[in-house]
Amino acid sequence: MAHTIDHAHVLVDDLAAVAVTSGGIRVIHLSGVATCPSELWRVDVVAVGRALLGGAQAGRLTIGLRSAPPHRRGRFRAVRVPFEAIIEDQGTHEVEVHLECQPAVVLPVLEADDSFGAGARATARRRAGIAGRAMPVGASAMTDAARGALSVLRDRFGGFAPGLAAAV
Repeated sequence: MAHTIDHAHVLVDDLAAVAVTSGGIRVIHLSGVATCPSELWRVDVVAVGRALLGGAQAGRLTIGLRSAPPHRRGRFRAVRVPFEAIIEDQGTHEVEVHLECQPAVVLPVLEADDSFGAGARATARRRAGIAGRAMPVGASAMTDAARGALSVLRDRFGGFAPGLAAAV
């Protein structure tokens, strides 16, 4: 018995969020690709309620991706279906994307660099080590906790053993 895909599978490595500022207005262009059962499928960007998530972090926009099957039946063949959204937002530095049948990911928002045309550079607030790459939400929370614990260790033990503080 063959397994049939009944949803869109978002290719996480192809997700991108690029911000463009012009005339005092900043818009974020979110784009990506999903593997769908046919070219008739749609992938829609939808709002995710903040109450559902227990609140949102400052500087992080939370959205969801939902796939929609076609109204008429067609033959099955896996195809890549692109999707995009334009979001007007002044203070977002990360986009948390909740997927249907996959873990949620956090994307750093890249700022378009006018001096290089269509090129983009990561914002100053991006996390070190994830420039332009999506990171699972759990890994993002673990990174935030580790960063906080590291600063506490440096503050607490820096006076006793300067060598240890430098090593930490």
